[in-house]
Amino acid sequence: MKQKTEHYNLLVEDWIPVLWNDGKFSRVGIMEALTQAGRIRQIAASNPMDRIAIVRFLLALLYWCKGNRPEEGSFISYDSFPADWFSKLDAYRDRFNLLGEERRFYQDREAQRSRASTDLIQEIPTGNNFWHFRHSTDKTDGLCASCCAMGLLRLPLFSVSGLPDLMAGINGPPPIYVVHWGTSLLDILWANWATCLELGDPTWVSPNISPTAHKEVPLLTGLTLLSRRVWLHRPSEPPGTCAGCGAKEAVLIRTCQFQTAGKQENGLWNDPHVVYLDKTPRKSLKAADLTTTGTFRMDRPWANLLARIAETGKFVCGKKPTSVFIVGFATDRAKNIDVWERTVEVPSSESVQETAISLLRHWHKEGGRLEKRIGRSKVERETTIAAIRPHIEDSVSAKAGELLAEGEDSWEQAAREYRTMMAVIARSLSPGFTTASVLRRQKIAYLMPNMGQKKQKLIRSLVGTEEGTDECNGSVH
Repeated sequence: MKQKTEHYNLLVEDWIPVLWNDGKFSRVGIMEALTQAGRIRQIAASNPMDRIAIVRFLLALLYWCKGNRPEEGSFISYDSFPADWFSKLDAYRDRFNLLGEERRFYQDREAQRSRASTDLIQEIPTGNNFWHFRHSTDKTDGLCASCCAMGLLRLPLFSVSGLPDLMAGINGPPPIYVVHWGTSLLDILWANWATCLELGDPTWVSPNISPTAHKEVPLLTGLTLLSRRVWLHRPSEPPGTCAGCGAKEAVLIRTCQFQTAGKQENGLWNDPHVVYLDKTPRKSLKAADLTTTGTFRMDRPWANLLARIAETGKFVCGKKPTSVFIVGFATDRAKNIDVWERTVEVPSSESVQETAISLLRHWHKEGGRLEKRIGRSKVERETTIAAIRPHIEDSVSAKAGELLAEGEDSWEQAAREYRTMMAVIARSLSPGFTTASVLRRQKIAYLMPNMGQKKQKLIRSLVGTEEGTDECNGSVH
């Protein structure tokens, strides 16, 4: 084991967790991941932060070794990318050493400020931060070499600002990331391998690269720019359990040098996997901190996010449906609050209904209005909706592709998902037998997002008619 970790070259060491098409799990090196990509079902890391970080890293390697994507059908094997595409990796082999006294991958020997290696993994508590059901001791617990490598890959994507002088990465506070997904690693990398005019150099080639403030950032520079300067210390005895993956009897790296790389947020960086707003082109959508109001809320703004994805067309294919993998990392400066994931089936651009984007946004607004329609105290309204809305939103968002493609009738069906739960809630909020209690119980039981009324307004706006609308049931008269 000591010999194995002397340099730990990421090209050949088994560190990337993968699930093969036959259902078996193993770890592979960079070369095997790329040359066997068609046989790999997916990156098998439990945390979605690692899955998206590894995919972006492998994609950067493809750009660096091959340039822009060749035309489809230009290579014969469907099980892999050709091995001769990656001869460049052999020439730069030393740039991928995780350990050793010479050049290292994503590290800087001049880094200062001694810290626990577990600072690389957001879900492991460090310092005096508490974390329910997860405990570790700085510089006593540690990470295996594989987890250290994955922690380094997270730095360009998920770094946050905080004391003493830590700053966020090139995207600023971590945005919501969206990548095309597929049935194999080969499909995933191929789908995300788009044409780019200016590739630039990755960090493993130019470790001290710093983008010019008022100039567009090249693709490889933006994908790999490190927000932290890190130097891993040598593995130390005794072997133990990795605080990251739980590997037993692992040789652990317990400490490192860890400091900020300075201000890197750049408004001209156009991240290929970030959804931006039109009015301010580089303002990205971010995962909401659902704890800021003092009431823990589980409903996520998936509808507005999906509306923006469909509106930009950035992740919608022309003539065929596709899947997108979405990862949101909620923070409050130095606090790591929440990470969530969602895989969504997106129909082709030809299948997306004309009214779909407006209906998505209307669904989000109607969900928020349900609280007020219940009536009485604010606490009662909030706790009631908070008890049922997460389940409803999860159920409905799982059918997001159908909602985009099938139009208004499917949204009315989605709204009926509230019926069963609202009937139960009604009996709880109004249990009496008086006339007033029965009427209130009936009113609550029939509450649901009013998608029918929106449907009629959308139809009138499209055909230019002036019919009135009945406020009670949304019927045209």
